[in-house]
Amino acid sequence: MEKDKWIENILNSTNGITQVTPNDQLFSKIQSKINDQKPVETYVKWLVAASVVVLISLNTTYLIQKSSTENQNNDNVTSLVNRVNNQLY
Repeated sequence: MEKDKWIENILNSTNGITQVTPNDQLFSKIQSKINDQKPVETYVKWLVAASVVVLISLNTTYLIQKSSTENQNNDNVTSLVNRVNNQLY
């Protein structure tokens, strides 16, 4: 019960606050700077997407080749161990 009352007090603490209005000149400067900023061009978005795809494909190719090489090395070691004869006499 005490906790609920505390939560309600916190939520209602902003009820008496008056909203601040900005200076008209400052507000217009901020709005003009926001409007002056150009959105990112479509070709830039496509360029970034293509770069990500190329990067992922190169990493995937590298991992596949690395896995293949490790398998070949394991096969070579296994064949070497099978050929060694450790008889002492």
